[in-house]
Amino acid sequence: MCKASQFSRCALVAVALLLPQTASEAQQPVTQPAMKADFLYKFVKFAQWPGHTTDPLALCVLDDAAVDRALEQLVRGSTIGGRTIEVIRISRDRQMRSCHLLYVSGVDAGLAAVLEEVKGAPVLTVSDGEQFPRLGGVIGVFLDGGKMRFAVNADAAQRAGIQLSAKLLTLAKLVKDPRGAQP
Repeated sequence: MCKASQFSRCALVAVALLLPQTASEAQQPVTQPAMKADFLYKFVKFAQWPGHTTDPLALCVLDDAAVDRALEQLVRGSTIGGRTIEVIRISRDRQMRSCHLLYVSGVDAGLAAVLEEVKGAPVLTVSDGEQFPRLGGVIGVFLDGGKMRFAVNADAAQRAGIQLSAKLLTLAKLVKDPRGAQP
């Protein structure tokens, strides 16, 4: 939660997370895949991975071609912190540990296997559903009253070695992980 002294800074972060990237986007109807892609892009802006590298940021999408296309279109030609961005559509048999962000569409029976695959790797895991962080994922994106919201499991982020900005955390519904931050 934002303290009174931090309100204006928190309000700016909220506006940055919720507004479209460009004026032309504001005039077009926003689809749910486009909204998810926008959130994914902004999550990457407010995250830090261990080590200092200039390698491209690998944003991986599993099982959602629409979000993959929307994210590809959104980040085309963009950089974050001087790093180029690559959007990679992956399958469950592909190496997921090389992703910086891994978006998994839907919460299904195979989700536990995906989380096990990236366990201990610096991968920011994101999926549909408010319950995803309770299952061990880092961020769950969900609809609440017609608005896109997100929940964060800060313990899961810490286990993955990912530092999330306090600005991002003030806007999130924080979820406690029964396992805590330790591996």
